[in-house]
Amino acid sequence: MIVPMSKVYVVTQSGKQDRLLNALAQLGVVHVEPVEPEKAVAEDVIVHAISALGHALQILQGLEPSGEAPDLHPLDAARQAISIHKKVADERDRLTALHRLADQLGIWGNTELGQLEHLRSIGIEVKFFLVAHKDLPGLEAECIEIVAEQPGQGSVIAVVDRTGRFQPPEGARPIPWPATDLPAVKKEAAQLDASLKRHNERLAALANTIETIRQERRVLQASADFCVVQNSGLSSDALFALQGWAPAKKAKSLAEDLGKRKITAAVEIMAPDENEQPPTLIEYPRWVRPIKALFDMLGTLPGYEEYDLSPFFMIALPLFAAMLIGDAGYGLILAGAGLAFYRRIVRAAGKPSAHLLIIFGLATMLWGILTANYFGITPQSLIDAGRNGAANAMLAVAPLWRSDGEEARALVMKISLIIGCLHLIAAHVHTAVKLFPDVRAYAEIAWSVILADMLVLIWYLMFIGADQIPAVVGFVLLVSFAMVSWFTEPGKNPLKRVLIGLASSILPLLGTFSDIMSYIRLFAVGLASYYIADAFNGLGAQVANSATWIGGAPIVIFGHTLNIGLAAIAIFAHGVRLNMLEFSNNVGVKWAGYAYRPFAQDKDISIGENES
Repeated sequence: MIVPMSKVYVVTQSGKQDRLLNALAQLGVVHVEPVEPEKAVAEDVIVHAISALGHALQILQGLEPSGEAPDLHPLDAARQAISIHKKVADERDRLTALHRLADQLGIWGNTELGQLEHLRSIGIEVKFFLVAHKDLPGLEAECIEIVAEQPGQGSVIAVVDRTGRFQPPEGARPIPWPATDLPAVKKEAAQLDASLKRHNERLAALANTIETIRQERRVLQASADFCVVQNSGLSSDALFALQGWAPAKKAKSLAEDLGKRKITAAVEIMAPDENEQPPTLIEYPRWVRPIKALFDMLGTLPGYEEYDLSPFFMIALPLFAAMLIGDAGYGLILAGAGLAFYRRIVRAAGKPSAHLLIIFGLATMLWGILTANYFGITPQSLIDAGRNGAANAMLAVAPLWRSDGEEARALVMKISLIIGCLHLIAAHVHTAVKLFPDVRAYAEIAWSVILADMLVLIWYLMFIGADQIPAVVGFVLLVSFAMVSWFTEPGKNPLKRVLIGLASSILPLLGTFSDIMSYIRLFAVGLASYYIADAFNGLGAQVANSATWIGGAPIVIFGHTLNIGLAAIAIFAHGVRLNMLEFSNNVGVKWAGYAYRPFAQDKDISIGENES
């Protein structure tokens, strides 16, 4: 349920504004709406400090603390961590470049440039050439030495010729001295290795300051929030005024709650105007709370005047996830992971995430049992392997399994279409109930009839034959569309009413066909998941038969791990899409809301207290 909101105005003496803001922060009920948004910002120095602390936490949280914690202010420790992290990145890039350079200098061996320069200084200049192997026997010079081989190109030779007899053969290529030498590169690489070791040790020591950095960020964030709210109001020499939103029930007691804290303030409460958009606060029923994890992850909320669809999502999404994954074995893994790592998931993402994972797993297990699919193994797989007893046990609880592949696929496809049609009809029925007794509710009922009629049309086209479509299908579609056109935009002018209704309904009418067909993805993705599992099972079995299970098992494990990862992606790519797009479009929810975020601070932190 979307919680009703009230507009709240609070006015106090200008000298009491800090006390008022601290009291509002402790109450944590007012979502402050800035009068001039461009002024409602925190000081740059605080914003930059919060950013630095957050960046440092990202760097240090992945490290294992060691040594003693440095005696530094948290902000200094954070800035040092950021600086060292940048140096580490630069040094690693340089070390990678040195490794590439060392490979390029391989032909020079351990020759040092200083040695060559010394020889030049005493009149012995060494020149290098790349020459073909066939030209080597005919070369003449005071000293010729092959120093390296270049496969497919020739040999690199060093030449000392003070007599002038050496003539490079045709096609020989002079090779200039390198800009640096291999010993120098190795020396710099060793220095970088030592520096990286020192930097990593320092970062490990700085990791001991994570809690103090985290606490400092909380304090600064509280200060920044206070500053933003302070700049969100109107201030004069005599008065300070603030506006915002609060849940209607809590807004009624706001003046009394401030009075209990000895805050003298005038509080005015008003209902939202039609052109105002209050923040959205959803009050989830207990059984719906797991789906909150999805909305938090997506960062989407219905607008204040839209509908709360969380109950529909809570019913539909686990079903869609089960059909998309389609494997009882995978469901067991998901549910088992949710139970085994429950506390860790709760700490990292909250209870709704842990509960949603377990629900997805249980739903997937149930669907896999009904369709007799366990890690890509079906009753037919067991029958082919001569294990009829195990196959019969699977079949005893699998009413949706069919031995004929075509029949099995057609059955799941039909179930997908029926579920899709019912899902979309539920959207229009929900809207009709909300609109009633407004006559527009009848248009929603007509849309429900159109969807059912469209399902019949699709059924004939896919499973029976287009030439057998009964005439009543077209008649029902025509009558229902006429009702939609008449009731969509009620008005006194009949012609205008019909024209507007027609214009706004033609495209949605065409969309009903594609909307229902979109649910075919539940069948298609689930079938693809089964074939991937079956393919890796077969590949692993072939390797095991020709070698041992030591070779085949990793293939099977890798294949199923990959398949579970693809299934997780499918839940978002397809299951969430069917709810957020097809269903939401039919119910008229545009997800245009923004979150209710009351001004609240930790009770242990008091910012800007002013007793004057």
